Amino acid sequence: MEIYRAAKTLLKGPICDHCLGRQFAALLTGMANEERGRAIRLTLAMEYEAKPFKLDVDNFHGIGLRKSLKTKGKECRVCNNIFAKLAGLAGQAAGQLKGVEFATFLVGTKLSGTLVAKEESLWEETGINHCESIRAEINRVVGKLLEKQLGKKFSRDNPEVNVTLDLELMKAQVSVMPLFVYGKYKKLVRGIPQTKWDKYQETVEDVIAGPFMPASKGKGHAMHAAGREDIDARCLDYRPFVFQVDQPQKRSLDLAKLAKLVNQSGKVEVSQLRRSDRAEVRKVKKLRPDKTYRLLVSFAKPVTGLAALAKLKGTISQKTPTRVMHRRADLLRKRKVKGIKVRKLAGNRIEVEVRCEAGLYAKELMTGDNGRTKPSAAELLGNPAKVEELDVIKIWLK
Repeated sequence: MEIYRAAKTLLKGPICDHCLGRQFAALLTGMANEERGRAIRLTLAMEYEAKPFKLDVDNFHGIGLRKSLKTKGKECRVCNNIFAKLAGLAGQAAGQLKGVEFATFLVGTKLSGTLVAKEESLWEETGINHCESIRAEINRVVGKLLEKQLGKKFSRDNPEVNVTLDLELMKAQVSVMPLFVYGKYKKLVRGIPQTKWDKYQETVEDVIAGPFMPASKGKGHAMHAAGREDIDARCLDYRPFVFQVDQPQKRSLDLAKLAKLVNQSGKVEVSQLRRSDRAEVRKVKKLRPDKTYRLLVSFAKPVTGLAALAKLKGTISQKTPTRVMHRRADLLRKRKVKGIKVRKLAGNRIEVEVRCEAGLYAKELMTGDNGRTKPSAAELLGNPAKVEELDVIKIWLK
């Protein structure tokens, strides 16, 4: 039956071996579509020579089939001989990748509207039970050409470069995938935010980017971390992060050397740097570890009755703090305080260590934020409070 389907396909007009073989890709495995198409054409030729046959369903005769077996000098009615042009597109891509360091790549194809219509028309003739799409074949053919030219590996799972073939414009477009580096950081100074903010000239991200960008020759960067500390707070325990370099020209970085350069800043300290990926970005951003804060708190009046602060252990109700309402929704949050230690200092000051769930606003736990956080140290002591210093001293990673 399939031999009659193949003959019917040939009799509809000129078709190249790629497009003929592709319609029966699931039946003759272990060979390329072009090879498969030649085999089908040869089989039909031998069948005709042995016993000319007739396709009764369409009233085609053997003489018509005999003519259709010859394709030399004819343009394929399906692909317009696109496969003869793929080497040129592969060459375009290879040229754009000169000077880019990478190990793996992926090829994708944007089909023209005409090509899509012609392929769908062919499927109507032959059915789709055994066929492969022309997009899949083009991707594979160009992938093999680039593997040979570049000495790199085609990879669907972890490509470092994407090659897109635009068959409407007959152009190859190359995009270099980001480089991801996992690590942990400490912020040793106050007054710098974690990531880009118009009000601040320097960030933790910028300090890390300082040595990374010239080493990777990247064109942009981003930082993804497990939460963030306040701008005026230090982070004295290591916070997990993934640093992203966009369009890097170099990937084989000396991470130990880069860590030393970052640490020389005296502002940020990094450790445990290693290569990462986008999946780990999502994993890091989902982390919600407990944190222990150390706060230096001053009060308006002499401090008495500190034992009352033990009542802060438990569930805390917090509305979005006044200081961040301009950029965050006004919500009511309930977070747990799991432990608290208090030490009396000179004057009207105390030092507080508090372990709490992620998302609790430690400053407001002390000040009460005009009643928006309940209970608070100020409420329990009946004494207006001000946080003078705040540090993250422990991030409880499992």
